Amino acid sequence: MEQKILLTAGPICTSMRVKEAMLRDLGTRDHEYQDMVEQLRNELLQLAHVDADTHSVVFLQGSGTYGVESVLDSSVGKKGKVLILSNGAYGERMEQICIAHGISHQMQSFSKLEALPVEQLESYIKEDSITHVAFIHCETTAGVLNDLEAILKLTHKYHKRSIVDAMSSFGSMEMNLKELDMDFLITSSNKCLHGVPGVAIIYGKQEAFQQCEGNADNLAMDLYKQWAEMEASRGAFRFTSPTHVLLALNEAVKELKEQGGIAVRHDHYVFLQKKIQDTMKELGFEAPVKREEQAPVITTYFIPEWMDFSHFYDWMKERDILLYSGKLPGYHAFRIGNLGDLSVSDIERTLDEIRVYVGEYGPKSGKPSMVEE
Repeated sequence: MEQKILLTAGPICTSMRVKEAMLRDLGTRDHEYQDMVEQLRNELLQLAHVDADTHSVVFLQGSGTYGVESVLDSSVGKKGKVLILSNGAYGERMEQICIAHGISHQMQSFSKLEALPVEQLESYIKEDSITHVAFIHCETTAGVLNDLEAILKLTHKYHKRSIVDAMSSFGSMEMNLKELDMDFLITSSNKCLHGVPGVAIIYGKQEAFQQCEGNADNLAMDLYKQWAEMEASRGAFRFTSPTHVLLALNEAVKELKEQGGIAVRHDHYVFLQKKIQDTMKELGFEAPVKREEQAPVITTYFIPEWMDFSHFYDWMKERDILLYSGKLPGYHAFRIGNLGDLSVSDIERTLDEIRVYVGEYGPKSGKPSMVEE
């Protein structure tokens, strides 16, 4: 079976045992499946250092964006007003969600190449009209890691509800949701938990879920109703569950625990990224994000003048390595992700191929620029 090295921010490479977990067929209303879902919810609570007395985990069919949309619509509703702190495409997507649902919002945009400037945020957060504050923790547009703890301290100071998109950060670093005291955190099965695409994972305080009642303007993504069903019926979905996706996620969480947990995974990610950064710098590629603001799972590089990225991408794809195109308006850039079931040898092979490419087509090759051809 052909296996590609996916250097994206999701979907990601998965282990064989995670793939094999999907070979079973289970009924979405069968007690064996529902027991597994309920146990998985409890395992996820443990990963976040909280328990069912104060917090809950809700699954929602679809990508991570489905989870973000559900939380914004069901939590803010028509009575609240959300402040969106944006430094990338995914903050902009939050605004698009608010526009689509007619949710009152205030958009504050900052540089996509830098972490959110905490010292500037207080004046926006303290506004009396603001009821909720939403932002991205790991903004994969450029690979920036925002200061989660500092921003949450400001939301607590002014008694605002917090909505954190931790799509590409949860599972990559330890997060104690009890200590961080956020209202909602949204992540996905196919990022740092190493599952497959198809389900959003929504953490929240029990009382925050309760306050969502009656706010949603749609049926399928009504977060209150989804939470109430899962709480009352031990993990049951209201509508057809993505059974194979949950089986894969269940196996991925088992694998994570066996490998030593999130702290060990974090160290692995950091090691891989440092190897990538050091080698890419040696090869002449410039990273626009400061290392101290760099997320551990994805790194952006400017495309040098001599390179045609489409040619580079296809050349790497022929070698079963998939890179990630850029998402920075006004910049020619691409990204290298290092999350998922990637080994040191996978990254070393990738970097060896990039060395070969630079040697063959780079400025010292003596060949005409790929851009000029």
